[in-house]
Amino acid sequence: MIAADDLRYRPAIATDGPALFRLFQQVHTSEIATLSVDAATRAALASMQYVEERVRFSAEFPDAVDVAIEYQARLCGRMLTVMRDGGVQLIQLGVLVEHRGQGIGTLAMRRLAHIAEEHGCPIWLRADSASADCRGFLERVGFSVTGRGGRLLVEPARAVVAA
Repeated sequence: MIAADDLRYRPAIATDGPALFRLFQQVHTSEIATLSVDAATRAALASMQYVEERVRFSAEFPDAVDVAIEYQARLCGRMLTVMRDGGVQLIQLGVLVEHRGQGIGTLAMRRLAHIAEEHGCPIWLRADSASADCRGFLERVGFSVTGRGGRLLVEPARAVVAA
């Protein structure tokens, strides 16, 4: 497992584009694979979807904090958050496939829990973005996910905040 001090968090920049596109493809691999077109067309459609998502996020969350997560000077993940509606909204958290299972997502969520605690506010996410995989991950790493009406609170266990 990776130690918290081994990760570096920095603003995502334009040169992160290829790695972030690869992360997008990995996150959406099952959707992309279902398209009944050739591989080149799937790649082009994935590229267009990636650009559309970036434009949509920029318009919907102009004040979002887009953080690149690095391990050994290589981008391994991304976390997109915004302070909104009395809390920290988790918009997106992803880790590249080759870096999964090493605790990077867990450490990123613990960092977010500390930030939320420092600001005295909760972490929340949209219910429509809380797939079973997302919810399962959050619960496995020590968070409870509760709520309804399109908004889910993500609450860390005391052990998470203390870590």
